[in-house]
Amino acid sequence: MSTLRVLTVCTGNICRSPAAAVMLREAVRTGGLSEQVEVESAGTSWDAEGLPMDERTMFALERAGYRQPFEHTARTVHLSELTTWDLVLVMTSQHLQSLRRMMEQIPEGQASPEVLLWRQFDPETSIDARDEDLDVPDPWYDEQEAFDETVLGMQRAVPSIMAHVRRLLREGRDRTR
Repeated sequence: MSTLRVLTVCTGNICRSPAAAVMLREAVRTGGLSEQVEVESAGTSWDAEGLPMDERTMFALERAGYRQPFEHTARTVHLSELTTWDLVLVMTSQHLQSLRRMMEQIPEGQASPEVLLWRQFDPETSIDARDEDLDVPDPWYDEQEAFDETVLGMQRAVPSIMAHVRRLLREGRDRTR
């Protein structure tokens, strides 16, 4: 049985992407897919590399019903590992552009991930929304309430993401270009 590898990506990898990874790991666990799906997170910037998850994010996750421990160390996504992921879920259109530029450097014939915006899976998102309208807001400069709202907003997408993950598992997606 093959493993599907899912990476969530934001800027610093201390707020949105680790929260997304916590949510997806819980959905994978409760969905009985722990042996088939691996979930990790990373950032596009090295500024926070080595730091733990932001405390406000951990508190928002707890308030949303997720249980500690939230073991996490911020890291940056690199081209050398990008080819090892099947699905990359990014938080903003800027992250999407960054990863697409990075993927242009992947040699022809090598595996490349499917890269999608997290909010593409939000049932409250308009079908004709532009990429830039699908950004998950960055709560970093705000108070706890913004973290709570971000986590609760992100949760809406989890069921649809899991349906997509199940579809990818069924299809055994070929990642070569």
